[in-house]
Amino acid sequence: MKLAFKTIDLEQHFDLCYEFRRDSHICSFGTEAGYEESVVGYQAKIQQRLNDPRWHYLHIWHDDNIIGQLEFKSFSFLENTGYVHLIYVTPEFRGTHVAGEAENVIADTLKKQHCHSAVLSVSRTNERAIRHYRRFAWSYLKPNPKHEVTDFYIRRL
Repeated sequence: MKLAFKTIDLEQHFDLCYEFRRDSHICSFGTEAGYEESVVGYQAKIQQRLNDPRWHYLHIWHDDNIIGQLEFKSFSFLENTGYVHLIYVTPEFRGTHVAGEAENVIADTLKKQHCHSAVLSVSRTNERAIRHYRRFAWSYLKPNPKHEVTDFYIRRL
């Protein structure tokens, strides 16, 4: 499957960013509760960060369709470690290795920015995501003190 990873065009595709984030929230927590609060200022944050080379906001394209979204940065609370905010693939493309390709893009990009590892936070109830992360050598790091139902995972790049 031929995929393209392109910087998000906010003017054309912010509605998709918003919906992808909503679906990701539901997959993570089983409810929309708390979603609206989590995206306050979302568009402005992306717009501001698009000019910062440490931040990456990408849509995943298959043919002429956007089928996923990545949000990550080349810094975190650990030295030389990037932080993955979002790996999202639309339901019809889950299980087709798109997320694996996304993992490769993230790792390659972060390595070029001198990161040796990446961290992310995942809900303990998002079993599908946790299985995916373990397949790509992510391992449990510690509980996330900001969210009582999420844990940090780390991956060596």
